[in-house]
Amino acid sequence: MFYTLKKPVNKILFSILVLVLFLSCNMDHGLEPIRSGISGTIKYIGKWPTNTAEVRIVAATIFPPTDLNDLIIGDILPIGGDSTVFTFYLDPGDYYLGLVLRERDAAWGIQSIFGIYTVPGNAFSPGLITIPDDTTIVTGKDIIADFSYAKRATNSNISGTIFFIGNWPEGSENVMVIASSKFPPESLLDLNFSSLIPPEIDSINYFITVPPDTYKAVGAVLKIKNQPWALDNIIGLLLEGSPPKLKEIVVPDEDSQIEGVDLTIYFRGQ
Repeated sequence: MFYTLKKPVNKILFSILVLVLFLSCNMDHGLEPIRSGISGTIKYIGKWPTNTAEVRIVAATIFPPTDLNDLIIGDILPIGGDSTVFTFYLDPGDYYLGLVLRERDAAWGIQSIFGIYTVPGNAFSPGLITIPDDTTIVTGKDIIADFSYAKRATNSNISGTIFFIGNWPEGSENVMVIASSKFPPESLLDLNFSSLIPPEIDSINYFITVPPDTYKAVGAVLKIKNQPWALDNIIGLLLEGSPPKLKEIVVPDEDSQIEGVDLTIYFRGQ
């Protein structure tokens, strides 16, 4: 009996082996690892906050990102030191890069961005980085990260209505309302942004998430199609008094909601 079963058993084992090999060849092995991305060096300015929980590099496909849903969040970076080298694996596409810090017992927030990749030599121009294909690592994209700009995520904000008078300039793409605790600002990190406002409208409500501070200037910046975003394109500032001067907005604490900060923009000579 032992020898009469040997041949059928071998046939069964052989058939199972063939089936396993067939299935393994046709099985979906899951997503291939991403091989494209961006690399560079992060250079830190200032002392590391003692309550630092995490630092991560982030990417956005729009500028400015208005909340965390606009960000692709990368891996945790080493804490400590004056600099660190990074490689951020991303699918092919166009990206803006930043660095965000989270304190212990705090949530992530847009206010926590303390470094932005900018066009070399222009601290006010966010650098758009293009990954051309799925095998390219774009190198040399260094970021300066200043710990003095790392703010705790809060619920405080400034809001109001922006009014537009006159004909919009030809090629208008969008407008952003900005608030700065410094005037004149020294870099993009001095600015807090509203979400993008579409052109060819008469008015719209806006909202800016800001940390507690005294804001020396509130204004609006116009983006023209096929031109880089630039602070030179300020089209209006919040003023008061006679003669007019910049109106300061005070956000006293982490839950302050400062409403009714209205702006009127006059388009002339169009």
